[in-house]
Amino acid sequence: MEIDLVFYAILAALGYVLLQSLFIMGVWIAAAGETEVMPDGKDKDSEMILYPLKKFLMQSETKTVYFSGDQFTNLINKIQMVLPEVNLNVIDEALFLNGERDNNTSFLNSLNSVLSQIDSQIKIRINNNAISFYKIYQEPRFSKYLRKPLIQCPMCMASFWSIFSYWIPVLCLFGFSFWYLYLGVINICCVSYCNFLLRKKL
Repeated sequence: MEIDLVFYAILAALGYVLLQSLFIMGVWIAAAGETEVMPDGKDKDSEMILYPLKKFLMQSETKTVYFSGDQFTNLINKIQMVLPEVNLNVIDEALFLNGERDNNTSFLNSLNSVLSQIDSQIKIRINNNAISFYKIYQEPRFSKYLRKPLIQCPMCMASFWSIFSYWIPVLCLFGFSFWYLYLGVINICCVSYCNFLLRKKL
């Protein structure tokens, strides 16, 4: 009798984990989609009901990062290796142009060609004959610790959405106990793994 009880308890727990996982995957699917830019320049959002939440959390800002320190030195060394015949005039983390305008134009063409070989994302900015190197990044406005558990990552979503699928039902039905806290951590891990398996199938 006790063996049967344990068996059915384990079976019920596994079934509840699966139900939680299906619930979370449903939330994730309800936020799927993307924004299409129409010919008139307006945005056409996905019609999935939770996509506006995902779009809001996935906002990003443009960030310009200039080469400096060791990264600047390494970049100059790479340029010098490709253009050994050119004497690079480097002062205070900037590369200065020398000579006639035509020579500078030829050098800039060579420099752009070299940079495309090193890293196509590297751009240059010229200010009073001083060349600075930079890259542009899209930085999310919201932390990954907010985006991923809420809507972005099915595995991470197990942590936040278990509030509704585990913590609230358990606390309302049975009250608080240290063992429920321990089981809650196990529940999150199991649901996360189940989400991982379901995600691979989608």
